[in-house]
Parts: sequence; C-alpha cells; structure tokens
Amino acid sequence: MRLVGNMHRHIFWWAPLPLEICPGRELWEQHRHCEYTVFVDESFYRFFGFADPDGNFCHAVLGVPTANYQRLQDILTPLREAYLRQARRLGGGVPQEIKFSTLRAFPANFRVRFSRDLVRALRETGGFVSGCYTPTQGQVMERVRVNLLGEAEEVPDDHADLYNAARAELLEQFQGVQQAELITSLLTLPFAAVVNFLESFECTFRLHYDPRQEAEDCAVRDAMAGYMDGLMRLPEPLGHGDIYRGMEIGIASHDELGLQLVDVFAGELRDFFRNNGEALTDGTTSMLITATSDEPLQQFQDVGNARFKSGVLTPMSPGLLRKLKRRNTRHILSYFYPVLAAGNVTCVTLNGQERLLEIPTGMIFDLLD
Repeated sequence: MRLVGNMHRHIFWWAPLPLEICPGRELWEQHRHCEYTVFVDESFYRFFGFADPDGNFCHAVLGVPTANYQRLQDILTPLREAYLRQARRLGGGVPQEIKFSTLRAFPANFRVRFSRDLVRALRETGGFVSGCYTPTQGQVMERVRVNLLGEAEEVPDDHADLYNAARAELLEQFQGVQQAELITSLLTLPFAAVVNFLESFECTFRLHYDPRQEAEDCAVRDAMAGYMDGLMRLPEPLGHGDIYRGMEIGIASHDELGLQLVDVFAGELRDFFRNNGEALTDGTTSMLITATSDEPLQQFQDVGNARFKSGVLTPMSPGLLRKLKRRNTRHILSYFYPVLAAGNVTCVTLNGQERLLEIPTGMIFDLLD
C-alpha cells in the first residue's frame, strides 16, 4: 500500500500500489527468492547533441529467472525459426539475429504474433519487461525545471532562452567521453524501478548489457557498477541489501537471445511513444513539483518519524489508458501489459517531468523535480 492525500489539507489515506493489483503479480510470486537474469538494451534516434527536439532515447529491460532462461529459449525456438524464414523471404539474406528494425517491416499479423508468443513464453517462465522513454525535448526541459528550483514556482511561457541555456549546460557536461555518463544518468530511473520491483519479491539479479563500443561500454559498466553499489549501500529503509550480483557486457547480441528479445521490446516501446504524443503531454503542468507545492493528490513516503512527499498523482485520460491496457493491434505495446513490471511504463514528458504511467491504477505518477 502507499500513502496518498494532500499535506496542506492534512488529509491522508492508503491506496494500492500498481504492483499489488497488476496482472503479473501472481505469476512473479511463484518465483520469489529466485535469481533473475536481466537483459538491458538501448535504442536512440538523433538524441546525442540535443539538437533535434524530435530525437529520443529508449532503454528497455527483459528479465527471466536464471533457472528458466534455457526453457524460455526452447519455447521460443519455433518463433525464432519463423522469424528467420520470414526475414530470408523478404531480404534474401541469412540474418544473424532477431532485430526490431527487421521485424517492423514484416506483415502486421506476424509482428502481432511475435509479441503475443513472446509474452506467452515470458508468462510461462516467470519473466517481465520494463522500459523508459526520454525525448530530447524532455531531457532538456528537465534541466530547465531543475535550474528553476528555488527561483520560481513554474516554467514561464516564454522559456526559449532557458531552454538554450539548459541545452548548453548538457552539452558541456556530457561532451566527448562523458557520453557514457549521460547514458548512465538515463539508466538510473529505469534501473531503480527494476531494483524496487525485484526487491519486492526478494529476488537477486545479474545484468546483461548489450555491447556497442568497447571503450564506451566499459565506461558505462564502471559507472553503473558504482551507481548500483551505492544503491545497495543506502541505509535502511532506502537500502536494497545485496540483491545486485554484477553486470555482463562481453556477450554480443547475436549470441544471446535475451538481448535480441529486449531489442524487440525496446522497439515496440519507442514506437508507442513516438506515435502517441498524449503519453508525453497528458496531465503535464508548467508548475514545478516540489516538496511544498500544492497539488490535489500527492504521494508520500514515511522514513523513520518523518513524512516526505515523493510525487503527484493525476488520472490518466481514458483514451491513453485504453491504448495501454486493452490488447490491440494498433498499439502492440498493449500485448506486453500482462508482463510489464508492476504494470508500469516510464517516460520523461515533453516538458521535463519524470513519470510512471500506472496502467493497473489508471493513474499517472509524476516525480518531484
């Protein structure tokens, strides 16, 4: 349960967390205390440099109990073979691996079948998926909002100068080899969500990251290792014990089916957000969300004898909720709802708010700026 209400009116009550009522909870309970193998992939379009407001960066995660990973591969062997046959028919060559960029060119009914069969296999083996979408405009606007903390209560209508200044700051901070630090900073929100999810079932996990460039991947691995180690060492009740067991980046995606499958989910996640702008604008506000700002419905966390505001809740529009919750061929991401970790997807809005789209509760949870 979570504590919600309004601090200014001194009204509080308990409400269910998405994880408590999401469709996958009973499935994951059967794998409590297991070790998970968690595959991580990234997909980006004109993101680095922050010059194209339509650019984006997407991280996706796919996890499966380590003991069931071989079984997952066995279940999906017929689907993999069907994919390879289809790819050969359309392209004439012999593909090395499953790629979303190829799958999206297949007939729509095959793409639907692939997602449906993948979800069925994940359900049978105790797997899950999770992801986070960050548009370039949202990344820059997030810095605009942070820069205004303590100086203003909202982002002004005319904020072009603030936007340009924030972009210049980001370019200076993450230029050159510091790109690995940017990737790491983008990973922190989705990784924290996965850590909290697996900790709920007292599971340990090991990460497998899709290698890109050797030097950059080593930098990402080292930075993420430092972040994860720090996360594990936080004092109670914020700490996570010893559930993180390290990161593997030495296996290429063409040799690892899990990395190929998470690439597919990353593609579907990115396609959804690129084609459904309301997910990045629904319920957004120019007002900064701070510890003292007054929104109708807020969420809180008790730490010791102190109570802290952790974010703001607003109802999701019925249209957006239908696209995510009801399985439909126009929005293939909807097929993954039964195995979405806690039933949530994560994004950064166009105006820079970090948020969770809570499909089970029909709410949007926006984090503090």
